Amino acid sequence: MSGTSDMSDLNYGDALAWIYSFSDTERTGQFVRDREDNLPRERALLAALGNPQSAYGVTHVAGTKGKGSTAAMVAAILRSAGVRAGLYSSPDLHTFRERIRVDGAVASEAEVAQLAPIVREALTRTGDGYGPYITYEVATALAFLAFREAGVQHAVVEVGLGGRLDATNVVQPLVTAITSISYDHMQVLGNTLAEIAREKAGIVKPGVPLICSAQAPEAVATIAGICAARGAPLLRVGPAGAPDCAYTYRVGEGDSAGQTFDVTTPSGEYRAVALALLGAHQVENAAAAIAIAEQLRAAGLLIDEAAMRQGLRDVRWPARLQVVARAPWVVVDGAHNADSFAKLFVALRRHFRFARLILVLGLMADKDLEGVVREIASAGVAQVVTTAVAHPRAAPPEQLSALLQEHAPGIALTTTPASNDAMAEALRLAQPGDLVCVAGSLYLAGEALRWCATRPEVPAGAIEIAGVDH
Repeated sequence: MSGTSDMSDLNYGDALAWIYSFSDTERTGQFVRDREDNLPRERALLAALGNPQSAYGVTHVAGTKGKGSTAAMVAAILRSAGVRAGLYSSPDLHTFRERIRVDGAVASEAEVAQLAPIVREALTRTGDGYGPYITYEVATALAFLAFREAGVQHAVVEVGLGGRLDATNVVQPLVTAITSISYDHMQVLGNTLAEIAREKAGIVKPGVPLICSAQAPEAVATIAGICAARGAPLLRVGPAGAPDCAYTYRVGEGDSAGQTFDVTTPSGEYRAVALALLGAHQVENAAAAIAIAEQLRAAGLLIDEAAMRQGLRDVRWPARLQVVARAPWVVVDGAHNADSFAKLFVALRRHFRFARLILVLGLMADKDLEGVVREIASAGVAQVVTTAVAHPRAAPPEQLSALLQEHAPGIALTTTPASNDAMAEALRLAQPGDLVCVAGSLYLAGEALRWCATRPEVPAGAIEIAGVDH
């Protein structure tokens, strides 16, 4: 067990060092013990803290892509409805504190420093019988405790990895949700969409409605079977005309500032809903957020149509097609698998007008590199600048360049190891009518945003950074 010294007088730096003194599987990708022990270990820690996760209502959101955006939208809707809302998400872009938000505000350094000793003391009382804890489990317990201490009425909790064995799967939610499912983390979750869906559907609880916006037939079949076995009402979300969907949406107009959509629900229709986030895939997520809000309303929360509209109009979620500069356009996105890159390229063509597309690319080595490169090869990209983030799982930029030369020989290619230099090179190559897009991981997005925040051409307020821990 990590951290044996007295922690009653911690500052934030000390608290953060203690949290990261545990095995950090997000950074290493390595699991140090049997994942089947995850939930007993997390339950033991939370019990020692007085089960803070039981002090408020919970919405639990899983999915390969879109779960963070959907969770952020639901939290924004709750705030607009006057519900004191917590949001737990991962990973962070700039500071650990972004993972824990109350009414949209990130946790303060003082709050983390005050709560860490309480979690440490609870860890001492659990003993070593459950095996070693990891950073994510400690962080999850700290977040649940922070929400209780802040008087949160409802927490929106994003799954970290999978669902069935994720540390967050100790909650008893009012509503669960599964967003888009595609191939990612196959080494942990399985090699087929059915296997991946089975892990995601581990969050399904008896009698608790599940909102599902996944579209792949084998994934939907797996989820439907689990819902039926557990007696959980399944409410599907899909595009207009999709069969067996309780909630359907139709994409409207869109430009660089946002978009509109219509959604039909069991209780009626919402027309010309304004959404601040870009991309048709975000309309799917927004429709899921409306479905979740309606189910929370049925459970007793006072959420009206005005709150839903305001929340979706006001929601901000960094590094999701985030526009940071014009002439040339500079857009930062966290796409990191083949499916998300395909959706990214469609969204760029829909929301922006530009001459050439210049891509700054940095991926994690454990991702489907060839799948991503194939999407790039067919997307009309003019130039790629390959790079790597300062992260132990980063793929070497030379490896990315070799794959691009093999699968997309017509694309101009530059290899620039450091991401800051890659950004400078991309902007040097770009003309005012071009678009520079940064994509490949949220870690790269964070580095790019911090670099862009120092640039004179980036408008004040375009990038919000609450602090930098890494």
